[in-house]
Amino acid sequence: MIQNNVYAFGGIIGPIQSVNTDYLSQQNVLVDQQSFKLVLTANVPKHYFHLTQSSFLWTGGSKEIDQHKDFDYNTEDSKFVFVKFNDSECTIISDHYSKIPLLYIQKGDALFFATSLPFLLRLSNSSTLDINYDGLSVYYHFGVNSFEQSLIKNLKVLSGGSQLTYANKQMTLGKYFDLTTFDSNWKNTDTVETNTKAIDQVLLRSTAKTIKNYKTVGIAVSGGVDSGYLAQKLHECNREFKAYTIGYVDGYNEFERIDYLAKILNFKAEKIIISAKEILDNYIKVSAYSSFPLGYNNSIMNFVYERAASDGVEVLFDGDGADRLFLGMNKFTQLQKFLKFYDSTKALKLNRVVPSLLQLVNHPSGKKLQFYFRKLNHGMQFYGERILLDDLKFDLEFEEALNDLMLPKELKQLDKNTDKWLFFSLFSIYYTPTFFFHTPYELQLKHGLVSNPEFWSDEMVQLSLSIPTKQKLYQKKTKFVLREAAKLKIDDGYWNMKKIGLQNSYKYLQTKDSGKDFINSYVDVIKKTDEYAYLKEHNAHAAIEADRLIPYYLWKEQMFK
Repeated sequence: MIQNNVYAFGGIIGPIQSVNTDYLSQQNVLVDQQSFKLVLTANVPKHYFHLTQSSFLWTGGSKEIDQHKDFDYNTEDSKFVFVKFNDSECTIISDHYSKIPLLYIQKGDALFFATSLPFLLRLSNSSTLDINYDGLSVYYHFGVNSFEQSLIKNLKVLSGGSQLTYANKQMTLGKYFDLTTFDSNWKNTDTVETNTKAIDQVLLRSTAKTIKNYKTVGIAVSGGVDSGYLAQKLHECNREFKAYTIGYVDGYNEFERIDYLAKILNFKAEKIIISAKEILDNYIKVSAYSSFPLGYNNSIMNFVYERAASDGVEVLFDGDGADRLFLGMNKFTQLQKFLKFYDSTKALKLNRVVPSLLQLVNHPSGKKLQFYFRKLNHGMQFYGERILLDDLKFDLEFEEALNDLMLPKELKQLDKNTDKWLFFSLFSIYYTPTFFFHTPYELQLKHGLVSNPEFWSDEMVQLSLSIPTKQKLYQKKTKFVLREAAKLKIDDGYWNMKKIGLQNSYKYLQTKDSGKDFINSYVDVIKKTDEYAYLKEHNAHAAIEADRLIPYYLWKEQMFK
């Protein structure tokens, strides 16, 4: 059963004139000073936070941090937001990978911050806010919310490993934990066999650490490598656990593979079969309390969260984010082929001629190759997620502007000769929270569940960054080294079974009449919006796909009702 309110905390630093005092009176004000207030939404369980006279630790329900007095944000790699304060200043510190979203906005001389956008808007007495069109461009072209370029003007999200200090009406932003400074980046010379054993040991250690304080454990399993590997680790820790898997009516499921895995690891999997109508109804419902436009596949996890919560599960595992660490997506092998092709033409000093030759190729792949060639020829970095349409044409001025918006300061400061795949991986890791962590975190909180992305310990992230690409992308196989690690303790019968791969729930909707009607109705509305007009005007070289704005439109509609 979904709770009536969101578990969240927030605060105000500075003059308090613009606070919504009526709303504030209904909440739990923990710290009430003249120039600083720290506020919880109503009825937050006590184990979600720890408070002292000068600090506040928010774990969002996680029990990994045993005691506040032992907490060290420099070394702790589970999820948290930490606040230090005194009479004259306040410092807010995000966890190493921004597993919990922390949003902030400055109004006059006051700074407002919160772990939930609806809560932040209510605290700051904001009934409507201006849309940030730079943020909209980032969202449309990358499908992600940028930390620096939010969809709302002046609103930002604290990226992983950051500390924000506000004193004397001035805000200072810095990093205490920086991925780009890991000493082991790209220096691993161990064999695949050695690295697979290291992966296995690291994952076992982090899993054992996570579950030690929980009585009931659950896992979302898809039938793939990542969640199956985590299930094996739970089994290896000698813990009973409940497993949940999703299938579509007259569509995708991986039940055969999961049944096999359940038999060898001795667990029972609950199969949740959902229809197009259920997906749509759920999508609209959960969009109402999400701080960010919601990915379709992220939204269907709500079915798992509901079922797990009703079963009394306290902590829920999933494999989200492993593909970013170990290059697990099919498109990465295509990008690998491209890079090899580009490097060979560059060695022959033909790389600047190739784009003109590719103009003769009347095929979408030829146009996309042109785009990548021109981008690298102009010295722009190689990174993923840019959504390329079949009719895309390269516009240098536009791409440079988009590049400037998208790249965080840490990556802009890297040497231009940084290994292309290392840069690609650092970019992917930086943006993984906004793709995979933030909205699931909010959906879980609605059901009193917690999770800790288990592949995202400092030890595992550092190890993954050190392993060379040739061990991740090998002979047309993605995340090869991770697959080999998982095979150490899961027998060949599982790996030899047919794997479909998680079907995108949006593509499933496109095959159903109710889904088509839903999409078309919103497309008609979106084409009349200012946002659509803006994107059309500022993207003259390609058509605007209005359906990509449906998550954004629903988010905006619900947020400012």
